[in-house]
Amino acid sequence: MTVENTLRDLRRLATVCPPPPHPACPESGESTQSTQVVPPGHRELMRTYGVGCFDEFLWLFADGAPNSNLDITESTRRLRSIFRDRALPRLSQVFDEFHCTPDQLVQWGVTDNADMLAWIATGDPENWPTVIIQAGQLGAVVSPASSTATVLHLLTGALRVPFFPGDFPTGQPEFSADPYA
Repeated sequence: MTVENTLRDLRRLATVCPPPPHPACPESGESTQSTQVVPPGHRELMRTYGVGCFDEFLWLFADGAPNSNLDITESTRRLRSIFRDRALPRLSQVFDEFHCTPDQLVQWGVTDNADMLAWIATGDPENWPTVIIQAGQLGAVVSPASSTATVLHLLTGALRVPFFPGDFPTGQPEFSADPYA
């Protein structure tokens, strides 16, 4: 994934779902205590949208978010803890295909249904694919695209996830830093 592709996807995403005028994101865009690498393309997504939610369903995380539930480092720690020492037969095909383990997942988003969006952190961070993991059942869909392109494809319907609700996305997706306020 090139910088040009990321910026193109970000411009397309902004036309599909306008970003907020003042994104809610950490000042530096990264945590001083972070143990996670965050792809530069995701940092651009955060600078444009900030931490928040698309269509009252898909939440984006940032490294260093003041709310620990929306922090990449904290959510990744929890995800790895949940998967550690568990049999994950429905995810084993993904792990085999990408030659990775659950300790190489970096969670960058979640849905209101608790489905997790995580990078498969192998190789160059700009080329990390995303795995969308179904809550409870642990089914998975892999998007070979960046977080920006994955969100764009979800909101335009180019990527359909069988375990997402049929009414997502709406015809006019919106982004909110706090959709329940």
